Amino acid sequence: MSARPLGLVTGASSGIGWSIARALASRGYDLVVVARRVDKLHELAQSLSSTCSVTVDVVGADLGTVEGVSHCLQALGDRAFDVVVNNAVAGWIGEFADAPADRQTEIVDVNCRALIAITRHVLPGMIARHRGRLLQVASVAGFMPGPLSSTYYASKAFVVSHSEALRHELAGSGVTLTLTCPGPVATEFQRSSGVTGVMGGAAMMSDVDVAEISVDAMLRGRFLVVPGPANRLLVALSAILPRRLQAFFVARIQRARLQSPAV
Repeated sequence: MSARPLGLVTGASSGIGWSIARALASRGYDLVVVARRVDKLHELAQSLSSTCSVTVDVVGADLGTVEGVSHCLQALGDRAFDVVVNNAVAGWIGEFADAPADRQTEIVDVNCRALIAITRHVLPGMIARHRGRLLQVASVAGFMPGPLSSTYYASKAFVVSHSEALRHELAGSGVTLTLTCPGPVATEFQRSSGVTGVMGGAAMMSDVDVAEISVDAMLRGRFLVVPGPANRLLVALSAILPRRLQAFFVARIQRARLQSPAV
């Protein structure tokens, strides 16, 4: 049995999840990585095994389905995870009335239901061992209403609220929870969600920077981390601006992401 700590990362086939897996491997963590695209996970596993000399187990699972979540939990078994990162995400941009119904429920299933199921699966063991770290990947979207991306924004608000409550429950348990809330990140998630216009402008960060900031915050036991000064300002403003005004500005931004020429 390896003496190295063990981490779990969902949504690890690209973007922030891929970079978080790299950040943990570089710090000496063996990993279990989960995503739908098994070929990408094997590519990641081979790279991390050769460059960081860690063990990486691959779990192919669609966390947007009941069967996929069940398969994931069975694959995780009773392993003693030191770090669990719920990063898997689904999104969609456009008018809600025009949105594919199955895509909207998939957003809720991936961003909320799968996160809850995995957290509930691993948390009793962490509490029993009096140690463990949870990293829940939300978004600045979780602090405001999101016209033209209403289900995604609402799903991230769920993650923010649940994390705030769970942090309170875990006080004194030896288990820490970190909530990371990045803004727009230069990943393929943007285009797969339907962005055909501007990606995020000056506020956009790289997935590598977001991963490093988030992992460092988690290992220090911080609760809330918002990578990037522009994003921190946005979250601060969300606490004082009227919600209708927030919705107005978000709608303008989202329309630009739909209507501008692709970049």
